[in-house]
Amino acid sequence: MKLAILLLCHKNAEQINLFLQTMKHPDIDFYIHVDKKSHITNQIAKRPDIHILSDSLRVDVQWGGISMIQATLNMLQEAYCSKKFDYYWLCSGQDFPLKSPKEIVLYFQNYWDKNFVSLISSANYLDHKKNSYDKRNDLFFPRFLMRRNAKARLLKRIFIEVSGGWNHTFPIFERRGRFAQTDFYYGPQWWAITNAFAGWLLKYLKDNPWYMKGYCNSLTPDESFFQTLLMMSPYKDTQHEYLHYIDWSERPGKPRNSPNTLTMADYDKMKASGYLMARKFDIDVDKDIIYKLMKDNWQTIS
Repeated sequence: MKLAILLLCHKNAEQINLFLQTMKHPDIDFYIHVDKKSHITNQIAKRPDIHILSDSLRVDVQWGGISMIQATLNMLQEAYCSKKFDYYWLCSGQDFPLKSPKEIVLYFQNYWDKNFVSLISSANYLDHKKNSYDKRNDLFFPRFLMRRNAKARLLKRIFIEVSGGWNHTFPIFERRGRFAQTDFYYGPQWWAITNAFAGWLLKYLKDNPWYMKGYCNSLTPDESFFQTLLMMSPYKDTQHEYLHYIDWSERPGKPRNSPNTLTMADYDKMKASGYLMARKFDIDVDKDIIYKLMKDNWQTIS
């Protein structure tokens, strides 16, 4: 069982290196995208199993836009064309494993034909009721509305309300063409996919440029792009829940639209969850939890 971990990174090289050290295993390779705005590339560990994308493949990742998809596809393409892997697992530099690499490889071996892509209730899934997720693809969102500044957020809210509100879209505002005729699915960004689906996905995108083009004007496409591809593919019956522990509960100081930063206070709950990976961590907030998880995974800190 050969596993390629695709790692989206933008800060804390020390934390990334601890992840790479903890997850070192003869059957695991790492493909790393460092945000083009970041300057940590030279601080990341150098090993034959660590492949850092070249500057020409690095993307300036912006929240809520297509750049996250492009960075992910650059890693997937690089890994897929480099060598034969059984699985590709999308993670981030703020993740940390809850299981040892040996246990993780064995898990993938036992579920060798599953695509770990979670889905959320929407017009085409579970209760089949249109909600705010569907709204993200209903409308053509100009790029300036995807920014996070106050003016863009206000204009976006006005646009959404005028067009019918978060859970409905008046027909006059709906997109037209092939993209609009697609059955969309939604779910968390993080996934692990088989080599077979990865190959199908990359060929589909090459043969169907309209798909990528349509998502360039959707909100937070990373929570729909790969989910929809899986459900339109021959591999839709292999869908399985994803492998990350993430805490979205309300806490004092919790950032808007972002999960909680995990600390030692979360240790028992995350370890009992059964998940393979957890996010997010910040070594500047709580270093002890990272070293505790390293110790659990029987790794030696050098």
